[in-house]
Amino acid sequence: MMPHSDHSWLRSSLVMIMTLRESDAASWDTEEMADFAKSFSLDALGFSVGGIMAFYPTDIPLHPRAAALGERDLAAEMIASLARRGIRPIARIDPSMASRALYAERPEWFVQDKAGAPVEVHGHFVTCPNGGYYNDFMIRVVEEILARYPFDGLWANAAQFSPWHTPQCHCGVCQQKFRARTGRPIPDEDWDSDVWRRYNEWRYECIAEWNARVQAAKTRVRPSCAWMPLSQVAESWDHSRVGGWDLDYTEPHQDGIVLEAQRRYANMFWPGLEARYMRSLAPEKGGGITTSYFLPWWRFYRVPIAENRMWAGQIMAQGVMPWIHVTGYQQEQFDHRGLDGLRALFARFDRNRPTYMEAASAAQVALVYSRHSLDNFGHKDPAARYLDHFRGAYNAMMDQRLPFDILSGNRLTAETLANYKAVVLPNAACLSDAACAALETYVRNGGHLVSTYRSGDFDETGAPRETTLLGRLTGAKATGVTWKNLRAAYAAIRDPSSPLLAGFDGTDLLPVAGDITFVRTGDQPAIAAPLTLVPPVEGEVGSGISVPEFNRIDHVTDYPMILDRRVGEGRIVHFPWQPDLIGFRYGFRDLFRLLANAIKQAEGWRDIVTVEGPGLIDLSVMEKSDRLVVSLVNFSAPGSFNTGQRRIIEELIPLHDLEITVDVPSSFTRERVRLVFAEREIPVTRLDGSRIRFTLPRLEAMETIEMLFG
Repeated sequence: MMPHSDHSWLRSSLVMIMTLRESDAASWDTEEMADFAKSFSLDALGFSVGGIMAFYPTDIPLHPRAAALGERDLAAEMIASLARRGIRPIARIDPSMASRALYAERPEWFVQDKAGAPVEVHGHFVTCPNGGYYNDFMIRVVEEILARYPFDGLWANAAQFSPWHTPQCHCGVCQQKFRARTGRPIPDEDWDSDVWRRYNEWRYECIAEWNARVQAAKTRVRPSCAWMPLSQVAESWDHSRVGGWDLDYTEPHQDGIVLEAQRRYANMFWPGLEARYMRSLAPEKGGGITTSYFLPWWRFYRVPIAENRMWAGQIMAQGVMPWIHVTGYQQEQFDHRGLDGLRALFARFDRNRPTYMEAASAAQVALVYSRHSLDNFGHKDPAARYLDHFRGAYNAMMDQRLPFDILSGNRLTAETLANYKAVVLPNAACLSDAACAALETYVRNGGHLVSTYRSGDFDETGAPRETTLLGRLTGAKATGVTWKNLRAAYAAIRDPSSPLLAGFDGTDLLPVAGDITFVRTGDQPAIAAPLTLVPPVEGEVGSGISVPEFNRIDHVTDYPMILDRRVGEGRIVHFPWQPDLIGFRYGFRDLFRLLANAIKQAEGWRDIVTVEGPGLIDLSVMEKSDRLVVSLVNFSAPGSFNTGQRRIIEELIPLHDLEITVDVPSSFTRERVRLVFAEREIPVTRLDGSRIRFTLPRLEAMETIEMLFG
């Protein structure tokens, strides 16, 4: 198998990461493991090689070999077994911990807590990303591995600050480096402090610097090997924030993108979120989203196959490859029940790669995800202050069946934004000057912007703007008054004929809760709003409850709950409250519809796909030169009691007889479309020159409809 210096194999490869434990070294059957990989239709298998311990005969002092390794060269054996089956090898390294013996010799390489003590995990000590272990020792490990073995990929686990939920580092190297950068000592957590926010950003910068060093070492020794460190986006903020993982910072220093979606307490749409983010951030780079066969707290216990089908399916629907992580397979106690179903799913993907690979999104809508808002507006409670807004907007797209992309708030340009009929800012509070300028150019040149709550009110560091993004676009100014923690409030429908309020026949109001930030619009004369505030109907302020006999609306204000303005050739629809967050928390479909209505007011809007029928569905549309690909991922699952975590999905509810209408190019002249998962064709009805209609008889976990041109 010839190496590809451009790493193009990553764009279309099914990959498994297999963690070896120290006790595996003596009994690991490389032929059995290669057969196991082959049974999953894999193109590449990653396995543990070095870092915490070596699974090969290392010559680096104090790089401990696995105790049971003996004279074996497990790396060489595994590579040979994989090569016989045409499977590429990927080296898994882990720099997060090292031995007591190395600590005794080089204690300055290790994390120290505030009291100056080392931090122990599993009998090892946690290492510091700024210290010599990462920047000297691990660089030598990488160089040794790549000089000896023809690995096609290099993958890093837990390369971060505070791995395994360990404390913040106060080692001498961190203290000296941060003081040199800022002139200040390492602070305690205080999100109102500029120094703390600078420290938080510094952690991301440090991890990016280490990635650059590994990339340079890899390039010196084996440039054909792809460097692809693990990272995460959004849902696992409690892990990635303290770890210093920000894909925007590290992406320039890696050959492939690997994001992890293994923490099963996260929302069910996390894999699709990461796949959308990865695809828009670096479309030219391959990689994948790593999901787990197991539950993270029980690493030998399988995730139900229904969930893994939905979990992996939403990745593939975005034209991104699903990766799978397995641990403990060769030990005596292991849950085998999910393997056959997962094999079948990967075999299905394998047979249909041309359908998904090298396709571009046809979405007309982009959601902006802002990590700076998550940190510098989210503060100690980023879920409540930022992420639930983004989750709500994501849910609205699914609920209203709108194909969409995700853009990084840190990389917005007028050129990228111009690809979309509508751009959505779900409380993207902290945006850079460059991002605000790009958004302003987009709108003034004819773009359509939908924003909520405090979007664009602060710069990326969290400092308040003298002129907010809303102010730049409309002249509106904040009054300095915010009504917080509303309950039992409403928005009165003042103009039922407004397209923004389509679909609300039979109601005079919509539910309102959370916070409202008040602005002066300066309209002369004032523009009547189609939706205005009704103050809370409650007996005691903040209770949300009133005595039934006194439960009545006494006052409807004129304060607009929608600011709808033309700006240059474009338009902004701004909600000065939190319909996205409230929709997410309470499951209000009306608020999801409200957001979708705002999006659909974009100039020239026409749904490229409509899906009629029940269920919660993630819809995506991808296009290639010779085909249009519509994927539906079924999120409809029966409920369960509240376990304190997001429930495990044991089964999905099949959906039946979904009526689908698609805008197709004139080059589509066929009378049938192909169902990829059902493996058959179904007839279509042509409605006019550009639209076809067909019935999807059954949707289980996922279905993809392929429309070939010509």
